[in-house]
Amino acid sequence: MKALAAASMLVLAAFAQAPPDSSEAQQEAYRQWRAADPNLERDAASAGATLGARADKVAAEAAKYFSLRKDYLEGRAADARRGASLLEPIHVAADALPNLDRFLSAQDTILKSTIDTVARDPDRAIQQLRASLERERAAMAAIGTALKDSEKSQEAVAQTGRMAEDARAKASEGYRKLATSFQESGELADKSAGAWAAYYRALSDAARGATAPVTSSGPALPLAGREPAAVEPAKPADSNVAPAPAAHLAPPLPLVRYVGAWTYPTMGAHYHGLQPASAELVVREENGQASGTLTARFRLPPGSTDNPAVRFDFAGTFGSARAQKFALTAASEVTGTLELIPGPAFNLLEVNFNIDDKPGMIRQGNFLLIKK
Repeated sequence: MKALAAASMLVLAAFAQAPPDSSEAQQEAYRQWRAADPNLERDAASAGATLGARADKVAAEAAKYFSLRKDYLEGRAADARRGASLLEPIHVAADALPNLDRFLSAQDTILKSTIDTVARDPDRAIQQLRASLERERAAMAAIGTALKDSEKSQEAVAQTGRMAEDARAKASEGYRKLATSFQESGELADKSAGAWAAYYRALSDAARGATAPVTSSGPALPLAGREPAAVEPAKPADSNVAPAPAAHLAPPLPLVRYVGAWTYPTMGAHYHGLQPASAELVVREENGQASGTLTARFRLPPGSTDNPAVRFDFAGTFGSARAQKFALTAASEVTGTLELIPGPAFNLLEVNFNIDDKPGMIRQGNFLLIKK
């Protein structure tokens, strides 16, 4: 047990060798990142091309924070692995004593037989021999008792060793799990750094009006329920004159303000009416046609028998208004409309849906989503 305690002290000393200001440096880097430009997202809709330099500055602060975070976690993982290696196995076994019980038992039998043989002989010398043999027999009995006590003591020592080894193995496994956890957290910090860098690039591109297509790995939505295409105008009397192409009315804002994957935020959420517990929205665009899926779950008031979950598909044509309104498709098994309204920042989208009365279903919802 002393060896295990000493190893534990070495492990704690190894963890204490980390730079004392590593945690403080992370916190300071995080504060600098979050305070670099707190109005960046709010100004994304109006700052235009000038937002790029601001986004680059914030991205640099984010990269600095995640770099420190990754280094810290990798250092903690190395400390944990070193701690596991310091806890060496403990092997304490009872000493293998020769089998003296049989020898002592045989000697005792011989001594007893000899004593019984000379017990009635009146010769004084013989009686002195008899007394000596009896003392020898008593000494041998004491040796047998001492051997049994020694065996019990050694078994107790071995049992303590086994308990110490079990504790060491558990502690070593705990350090290995801790090292794995730190390593995975470091990898997650690295991925988060890449995701934030991509976010700030997208923020800058969106502010400049870039409309890179957004793709989704979800299945294609059914065409049923889409609004019909514009009716081709009738040809003039002179059939040789080609009809003028139908004008395409584009939204006043870039399509990136509508399309993509959106989710209900866990902090700073805004809603009207029923409060959502979660919501996911996917919006696709192809040749001016929109399609998508909304999945949400609401927190219902006590006593409500409505289904808290809603899921429906929608489709239609992008119009020239800022708010885009689409019809729910037949695949949703409900009828109604869904409205998409760009929020105050480029990565915010207001969703407002209304469905026709259907028993057991929520009829309407209004909430703000953030872009993934």
